Amino acid sequence: MDKAPDEAKEVYNHHGVIIRRLDRYGEREAAGSSANFISFISSGTMHILEHNNDRWILWVPEEKSLRVESDPTEWEVVNTEKPKHNPGNDEKLEAKKIWINLNDLKSLQLRRNSNKMFFDLKDNTTFDVDFQNGDAYNFISSFKSYAILEKSRRSRQKYYVKGSVNRELSKSFAELDLFGEQGNLVARFMKDLHDRPFETTLTAFSKLTGAVASGLTGSARPEGASNINHGLSHGDEYEVIATTSQQPSLGMSPRPEVMRGPPLSVEEWMRHANDDGTISRIESLLQTIFRGGIDHALRYDVWKYLLNYLPFRLNHTEAAELRRMKIKEYQTLCQQWQSFTPGQEERFSLFRDRKSLISKDVNRTDRTFEYFAGDRNPHLDSLNNILMSYMMYNFDLGYVQGMSDLLSPILMLMDNEPDAFWCFVGFMDRTMGNFMMEQTSMKEQLLQLACLLQILDPELANYLNAHESGNLFFCFRWLLVLFKREFSNEDIMIIWEVFWTGLPCPNFHLLFCIAILETEREQIMANDNGLSDILAVSFDFFADH
Repeated sequence: MDKAPDEAKEVYNHHGVIIRRLDRYGEREAAGSSANFISFISSGTMHILEHNNDRWILWVPEEKSLRVESDPTEWEVVNTEKPKHNPGNDEKLEAKKIWINLNDLKSLQLRRNSNKMFFDLKDNTTFDVDFQNGDAYNFISSFKSYAILEKSRRSRQKYYVKGSVNRELSKSFAELDLFGEQGNLVARFMKDLHDRPFETTLTAFSKLTGAVASGLTGSARPEGASNINHGLSHGDEYEVIATTSQQPSLGMSPRPEVMRGPPLSVEEWMRHANDDGTISRIESLLQTIFRGGIDHALRYDVWKYLLNYLPFRLNHTEAAELRRMKIKEYQTLCQQWQSFTPGQEERFSLFRDRKSLISKDVNRTDRTFEYFAGDRNPHLDSLNNILMSYMMYNFDLGYVQGMSDLLSPILMLMDNEPDAFWCFVGFMDRTMGNFMMEQTSMKEQLLQLACLLQILDPELANYLNAHESGNLFFCFRWLLVLFKREFSNEDIMIIWEVFWTGLPCPNFHLLFCIAILETEREQIMANDNGLSDILAVSFDFFADH
């Protein structure tokens, strides 16, 4: 196992740790084997060392260690190198330092005893770790500052290690003031949208997608390009890699004129709705929505299909039966959390904390809208009921700040709890990764966004890199709640239903971000703006709308 360079700095330590390697001299011991192991019962200190964005776990034993013959089920510390002597002799052995490169770590597995856990390496080596002073949960909590952890869907005790945390990308929500009242970002862009909704954005989109489709066909991959989600193209991977000498920089290329199509009308919708209630020609329907949105009078019905509440294939009878079942299931979820006694809540801290957070967020979500205005507003009760029921529906995820933002427009449109709940479930199925505690999905999206910007507008990307903004972390809130805090309610409905079509690719929202950045590139670069100024520009973009 490779060691950290001398320049590496210690960023964490934990005293009183016993560690045991579960394989025998590099080979996993067969279950039930009676072979003896050379063991050292020794406590030591676990360190995390850091150099740039590389990290290592180092375990250092105490000076004194006791050699014993033990059964493989007992605690031991073994040399990580194969000994050259006969294990049966009386030669005094010493426990050795153990190095683990974080990139070699596959997963962490908590055990029933809160003091113990497994470190599983990619080469199938497993270390059994005992935290004598403290518990493994505290280690996991601290380790998340240095490693990207993704909780297993099969076991709540297991975490997969997805790589090292980038320091710049690990700023907290509080540092970014993601949900605070910020000043103003891209006003000129929004004024165009106010007069001609989305023509300005789609003009930028046409340039972006045009470059993607025809100009960026090189075969060389820049660093990190292979990690872009395949949702950005129709193939298995994102094949648009680099600009050619014939393709001008995106930021310098002329912008073609783009006109939005008309919204989906009642007449057009009826041409897709068959007599039995099934919906036909789905691809054509989605194209119409993508190009023009949906007439507001139709949204109550069409959103249920876009959000997978109702499948397109159902006839009238089947759709009515499914809705009846969904209403009953929602009522059951409500009864579950409403039936908790005060004593149960007192002994159930996770439920109690989530309930408190939901109550706080409900009371500050879109209160300037007439629908949610005033005291004792029954719509606030509905907002609370839906979020509490979703917390019970998906208890592993629970409730995270920002979810109320996604629910608010849906509830205002549906104006009844069961329909709003199941549409919200469909929306959360698409965006659930944004709210995971590990923030893996958000970090991946920001990395993808940075890679796209480097490809499509390298001049702007290099400028941001030189001004401490290359991580695009000021886009975090845009991605987290899909621009809900940046656009008017009327516009956000159009934006979301365009995204829900999945056209022209599932990650179209990343191109939407690029279009906004490209629109404001001259403002960003004109005054040699630093990080704080770039943040101010980005907030000002949306302020007046």
